[in-house]
Amino acid sequence: MVANRLKHAVRGAVALSAVSVAVSLNPGAAAADPAQDAQKQVEQQTQQADQIGQEYLKAKDDLAAKQADLAKANADIDKYGKQLTEAQAKEEQFRGQVDQVAAAAFDGAQFTQLSALLTGKSAQDFLDQSSALEMLAAQNSAVLDTYEGAVKQASDAKTKAADAQKKAQEATDAAQKILADLQTKKDAADKAVADAKAAVAKLSNAAKQALGAAGNMGTFIGPAGAAGTAMQAALSQRGVPYQWGGETKDVGFDCSGLMQWAWAQAGISIPRSAAAQYGPGRSVSRDALQAGDLVFFGSTASNIYHVGMMVSPTEMVHAPTQGETVKVVPLSVMSNYFGAKRYVG
Repeated sequence: MVANRLKHAVRGAVALSAVSVAVSLNPGAAAADPAQDAQKQVEQQTQQADQIGQEYLKAKDDLAAKQADLAKANADIDKYGKQLTEAQAKEEQFRGQVDQVAAAAFDGAQFTQLSALLTGKSAQDFLDQSSALEMLAAQNSAVLDTYEGAVKQASDAKTKAADAQKKAQEATDAAQKILADLQTKKDAADKAVADAKAAVAKLSNAAKQALGAAGNMGTFIGPAGAAGTAMQAALSQRGVPYQWGGETKDVGFDCSGLMQWAWAQAGISIPRSAAAQYGPGRSVSRDALQAGDLVFFGSTASNIYHVGMMVSPTEMVHAPTQGETVKVVPLSVMSNYFGAKRYVG
């Protein structure tokens, strides 16, 4: 991606600053062009910075997701813990009633229809005693059913609480692992960015000016709704400097920071890293691209390192890389195209 973009930006400036010198061991050969060497270094360092930086941002997204899992698991522990306490109280309450039923039966308090027939003084007396018997049996059955329900409720709550506890531990372990890797990724990203800045600093003034050119400053008409709002928001930031990790116009933007900010202006929240931004929405073929679609660059879905937004079927707005500003460029100058997503519409 960076290679084609920078070649188009600095090719003219490099040609102006090229210097040919004779090599003592081979008088007929020309020495390497310092400007071209600087250009190649910029290409290599900026692409590395883009990729490592996006890996770091993806790790931050992963950490946030695991922390959300942990928060949910802890909330579940509280919820199911309360349910368990309530269920155990019900179990204890109805256990006393069940014990009373069992004791009455053991003490000979059972009342059968046969005893009602033998002790009844009349047919009506028999019917009355039978009715009382049925009511008592129903009450005993209800007590037993309620007790069994309370026992099952307590058992289910205990199982859910244990499962929530396990998930909380897994989320904690995963978050701790990501945290351990995060600083390493951050250090690598910082070094890559510093190397890229140093490479840009070695360019000639003409090359730097070409690199920081504003791009197409024309007017673009987007679709109605959120996609159009997000597109116009991104276009409004043309000329704002690229800043790795940047998420605001005051600080500057990196590629995914610009996309997240633009969609936020349309009231839609999207992930922070370019790789994570490839997750939502529906896939769009390259020949069906339209304004508002996000386009991604990389070798695989997990290795996406750059993102931009289409402003027409053939042009995109993006925050390119070190030394550049937010600008509109033809999609055709970009390399390593991976795919596109449409969030709305």
